[in-house]
Amino acid sequence: MDLSFITRERPTVIRHSPAPTRIVHVLLSLDPGGLERVVLDLVRQAPSLGQNVAVVCLERPGRLAPDAEECGASVYCVHKPPGLRPGLVPSLTRLLRELRPHVVHTHQIGVLLYAGPAARLAGVPAVVHTEHGKHYARRRTRWLGRLAALTADRFFCVSSDIAAEVAARCVVPKRKLCVVANGIDTWRFASSSDRAALRQSWNIPASALVIGTVGRLAEVKRQDVLLAAFARVRKQRPDAHLLLVGDGPLRDLLRQLAERLDVARFVHFAGYQPHPEQFLQGMDVFALTSRSEGMPLAVLEAWAAGVPVVASRVGGLPEMVNDQIGVLFPPGDEAALARALESLLTNPVRARHLAEAAQAHVRAEYDVGGMVETYQRHYRELLGSVGVAP
Repeated sequence: MDLSFITRERPTVIRHSPAPTRIVHVLLSLDPGGLERVVLDLVRQAPSLGQNVAVVCLERPGRLAPDAEECGASVYCVHKPPGLRPGLVPSLTRLLRELRPHVVHTHQIGVLLYAGPAARLAGVPAVVHTEHGKHYARRRTRWLGRLAALTADRFFCVSSDIAAEVAARCVVPKRKLCVVANGIDTWRFASSSDRAALRQSWNIPASALVIGTVGRLAEVKRQDVLLAAFARVRKQRPDAHLLLVGDGPLRDLLRQLAERLDVARFVHFAGYQPHPEQFLQGMDVFALTSRSEGMPLAVLEAWAAGVPVVASRVGGLPEMVNDQIGVLFPPGDEAALARALESLLTNPVRARHLAEAAQAHVRAEYDVGGMVETYQRHYRELLGSVGVAP
């Protein structure tokens, strides 16, 4: 497939006018996840860009709603019931008429299906969308996606892999597509924490080698593969422990799997943590075992924390990770994962070199400042094209 139309946006420093730009971000909820943390970072950076920001949640406010409010955003929820609900559009239209945004920025295609038409009916000058994953395998989803995309002026994807699928499925015209990589506050994750105290609090010996991961305990993340690989690693490295940070519907099943694999004593379920950076500092190797990903923040955060990464070769990861900054393995291959983990645990010099190179890379290419500046530039360009000066 010809992917020459895909443009990967580079950070651009721009001058800001004193007049604030009113932005409304729309998503399903502010429950913890990578997409939601991206929105929270956009909210957090808004004042430095001269933006007034509101967040509209379609289904429920979510656990991160108070964090958004602390950053100065107003958070609204329209409490969408399950299923396709066309009647939600008038309610959203009324809300957007009250908020009077210059830009509506939606996240995930199901959200654009409602917020896009509502924004147009409310007379919003610019509508942009960010796709954070792949959703178009089903024909019904493709048709709904095409319908929703008609309302977007610009269609961002967080990786070239996602943009290629969107183009291949004819969801949106190529002229609207561009790639804007996710960014994180790299220096927040680089801040040191008390590694010894963290390990002691989870009954992990100070001398142990810790494999860790951060993410929802859900099927798509395939932590079952990580547990199976960890059981293999334990046979070669009996000093290894596994730290799982996150919660989700598979928590109990994963605990049972750890018991069956006879490694439960060495597996530590930390649950949801609002500050995962403190746990990253306690890891020797970070593992991401997902069967599907867009551009995972978890990898960026591990790199920023100075932890070497082993990740499955899926989604946008091959365009993020090369053998100078990380290790990729075939998705679902527990034996390959175990070998990759052992190679870093038994070769600390290589692990350190990977971590140092990755940390420098993430600071240069994936800092949150570049992401928010790029989105801001697009907002300004679109508003300028319709003669709107915020």
